[in-house]
Amino acid sequence: MINSLLLILSLSGVALGSIACCILLFSNNRHKYANRLLALTLFGLVNILLATFLFEWNPEFYAYIYRFPSPLLFAIFPAAYLYTRAVIYDEKRLEKRDLLHFLPSLLYLIEMLPHFFTSYQYRLNIVYEIKAHPSQLITLNEGLIPRYWHIGFLSVQAICYIIITSILLHNAKRLKDRKLQVDRIKLIHWMKLFLYLTSIIAVPMSFTLISTHSFLYDNIQPLLLTFTFSFVIIKLYLFFQPEILYGISRNHVPFLSPSLNVNDHLPENSKHRVQLKQTSNSFREFVDGSDELSNLENYKPILESYIKSDTPFLKQGYSIYDLSRETGIPQHHLSALLNRIYQMRFTDYINGLRICYIKQHFCNQEWEKLTLEGIAKRAGFSSRTTFFNAIKKTAGITPSAFLALLKKQQSNLN
Repeated sequence: MINSLLLILSLSGVALGSIACCILLFSNNRHKYANRLLALTLFGLVNILLATFLFEWNPEFYAYIYRFPSPLLFAIFPAAYLYTRAVIYDEKRLEKRDLLHFLPSLLYLIEMLPHFFTSYQYRLNIVYEIKAHPSQLITLNEGLIPRYWHIGFLSVQAICYIIITSILLHNAKRLKDRKLQVDRIKLIHWMKLFLYLTSIIAVPMSFTLISTHSFLYDNIQPLLLTFTFSFVIIKLYLFFQPEILYGISRNHVPFLSPSLNVNDHLPENSKHRVQLKQTSNSFREFVDGSDELSNLENYKPILESYIKSDTPFLKQGYSIYDLSRETGIPQHHLSALLNRIYQMRFTDYINGLRICYIKQHFCNQEWEKLTLEGIAKRAGFSSRTTFFNAIKKTAGITPSAFLALLKKQQSNLN
């Protein structure tokens, strides 16, 4: 009974997954980067289902592909994490540092190369041995690494990616003073379901780290059935949510409050003071407009509200990637907002806020005892040189002269 159900579900999963991968790669031209990452995740799952089907149906066919799809196991969770991040932050391409996520998959491929060149008869004998003793699937030592290490490392990798992806989704839901669109809520629900169902594969593997392997050995078919069922649910969900399979909507900018004004925290003469554009239909215009960059004004309250409440510019080494991740504004939109609306680069914007912060707090008695390095560090500058260059560029004088001028202005006010 279990064997028949496993065959039906695994074959269905292979068919549905293959169709979904083709749609994501060839029929859906929107958001290609995220689609490719999702297709890679699904392709890895499809290979697991194909191996499961052949293993239960005909071991002689399974011997042809035995262990060949295994490197994809190490790519499933990194691809799922990068897909989630790409959707949340509207990322358009894979950064060079992101390639490190796939390093374990490459190393496993290299480690297993000797096995890939073995004869068909050798692999068939191993498959029959596994069929008779399912524990061999875990304990068999074929590569250079000792037995159990593969499943152990895969378990640790899966758990780590589950945790960081959960944190990513949790942060995506924490939006201050904003309402979420229906599309964004649906998107979050899909990614949570995708994470939960994909995570099922990591649960039994974790037993290899904290207990004996008898649980895995004695329940191989029920476990495979659980994996297969969860993967089929993922693929069915995709087909019942065509907006995800054929293109997730990016119209997830939060509703804006027309009365929000965040200039109160900046000095009167600050060049960062801006006039918010008050339009009752601003959000609708953003959604319906064909050029997102022409509606960058809609991001301003989000950015300035976050700057006011969290003062992230006080962190040393703060980057535009960090600001994009924390505000939910796509990085290329954030860059365009600063360049086109504020007419400055990110570094100039952040350093300007730091200088305004110094102006506001220099009158405090504890600041009078600080050295130049202490003031620079307190305001978020990473070095004395950066502090000097920022003051020189903004005020046209040295930091010492700038602080002396602030002290003189404070004395005149008193």
